[in-house]
Amino acid sequence: MREYLLKGIEALGLKFEEAIVNNLVAYADLLLETNKHTNLTAIRDEDSLIEKHFIDSMLLQKLIDKNTETAIDIGTGAGFPGMVLAICNPKIKFTLMDSVGKKTDFLEMVKNELMLENVEVVNDRAEEYIKNEKRETYDLGLCRGVSKLNVILEYMIPFLKVDALFLAQKMEGTGEENESGNALEILNSQIEEIYNFQLPFSNDPRTIIKIRKKKATSGKYPRRTGIPLKRPL
Repeated sequence: MREYLLKGIEALGLKFEEAIVNNLVAYADLLLETNKHTNLTAIRDEDSLIEKHFIDSMLLQKLIDKNTETAIDIGTGAGFPGMVLAICNPKIKFTLMDSVGKKTDFLEMVKNELMLENVEVVNDRAEEYIKNEKRETYDLGLCRGVSKLNVILEYMIPFLKVDALFLAQKMEGTGEENESGNALEILNSQIEEIYNFQLPFSNDPRTIIKIRKKKATSGKYPRRTGIPLKRPL
């Protein structure tokens, strides 16, 4: 598993200290072991886990601004991309949020086992957590494959500072950006670039949408729990 991970890292043109690689391997081991009795991911074989979760998450690494101090991953699941990027970027403080308790319990275990001081795990919904003085406090937003873009924008953008970035990951180009013009306008944000990548071994397509927050967000967003999904902007 370690060699496969290192080959993937090299294929992306990245390089990490041995301590970081050790933590990534330990994280993967914990996930594989926990997944035997707690369903955290449908991917169970080592190579697919490394490529489709770990290497996939690292596609974002070169897009992270060097001045980033805080990041939030909404709907992080078993920690992708947030936990991977937290391990790779120990100087950035990451909030990993999910509403499913078994997933945040697992992430707490990973945090404690690896002694990750830059990770905060939150078991909550975005609409509720933002009330805890979290509005416009993050430099970077992350979300992989959760809901359509016009929905996740309403959850994410209110958390971000003005001029902060949201890097939205999709399995492949879906054209969701074409349905998001109204949400982007209301939330004072704009798409700066759309990146199309391929995973290094399977060649599976991946899309990352780079979004910039231009002005402050109205305090009425996000709307109350469930409304963004039922009535997208």
